[in-house]
Amino acid sequence: MLRSSTLMPQNRLMISLSLLFLLSFAALPAHADHIHFLSHNNAGWFDQDLTALTNASLPNSPTGIAAFSTTGNNQLHVYYSATDQHVHELFFNNTSWSDQDLTAVTRGPLSLGLGGISGFAIGQQLHVFYLGNDLHVHQLFFNTATWVDQDITAVANGPVTDFNSLVAFHTVPNNQFHVFYLANNSNDIHELSFNGTNWTDQNLRMTAHQEPAAGSWMAGFATGNQEHLFFAAFSPKDRLHLAHLFFNNSKWVNQDVSAKVHSLPLSPSAGITAFAVTAGQLEAYGVTNDFDVHQFTLKSNTWTDEDLTGLAGQQDFSIGGMVAYRTAPNNQFHLFYPPNDIDQLFFNGTSWSDIDLTTLTGGGIPNGKGGMAGFAIKNLQYAFYVAQ
Repeated sequence: MLRSSTLMPQNRLMISLSLLFLLSFAALPAHADHIHFLSHNNAGWFDQDLTALTNASLPNSPTGIAAFSTTGNNQLHVYYSATDQHVHELFFNNTSWSDQDLTAVTRGPLSLGLGGISGFAIGQQLHVFYLGNDLHVHQLFFNTATWVDQDITAVANGPVTDFNSLVAFHTVPNNQFHVFYLANNSNDIHELSFNGTNWTDQNLRMTAHQEPAAGSWMAGFATGNQEHLFFAAFSPKDRLHLAHLFFNNSKWVNQDVSAKVHSLPLSPSAGITAFAVTAGQLEAYGVTNDFDVHQFTLKSNTWTDEDLTGLAGQQDFSIGGMVAYRTAPNNQFHLFYPPNDIDQLFFNGTSWSDIDLTTLTGGGIPNGKGGMAGFAIKNLQYAFYVAQ
């Protein structure tokens, strides 16, 4: 995050506040980080140390994580940046886990190393996006036969970045690709779009007239061809708020969700995650500056806010990445977050409860700085995190 160029006032504020939270971890003993896998098979929770299981390279600290499954074969794929700044894939073929060094395979550039990784599958084709140490966004693409690297910043003539904020997803049915990141020294969110033929770049801050974005966690998804992006942004008084940028098939619209529900400012070090229940109901999660976890719900074109910390009776504060999703067909909500343990806030359709998954499974202690990723296959649950 620190750069040799002059930092914007908003950036200096964010870095100062972030360091205050991270200093609480400075006294912890140094341990090698591992990638861990939490799974629920409709009977119980289990934790696996994938780094130990595959003898894979250690993850960088901190690192983002991307994870998804391929359709048809329901195979699992996990991506992260290792300590040597190579992008690795941990792959489960429904029998065993294995590790592959994608940087070595594609001869692409080293990763920026601190986060900034996202991706998705279309059928059994894999699309992974990461920030290179050339400050460009790169796509690693697997066409079911070979991996290749593509510099999409160069192809689209987009700006460089070293912010480590990155989100990618595709829209259906138009089958277009969308990658979001922050431009260097401007705090502007840019979108790299692929229409099936060409990559193009668009400055969404200029298009949607949004406030400067903070260089932190972002979340995004599509509902049909509509695009949704959630992130922390600066208000005129440098108060972090939850921002929602969405494309309604006609134009980009900017919403200050925090202002709409009169919530406290966001914590500068905490994650943001979101998913869609339906095209008309969206759920976004963030942490306010009193360290409470909140659910922001858009339903019937109205935003509402619930303090999940109070509802579930949990006490742990949250910094670092978070992940949330809905299981179907049981229509339950699941939110996972660090830092002391991996906690799950769980909504069964009636009420919220809190489960300490680290204590329950005997899993690793999260390092409190890395990313998280996860998804559901029907009612089966999967979550990936970095542990000390």
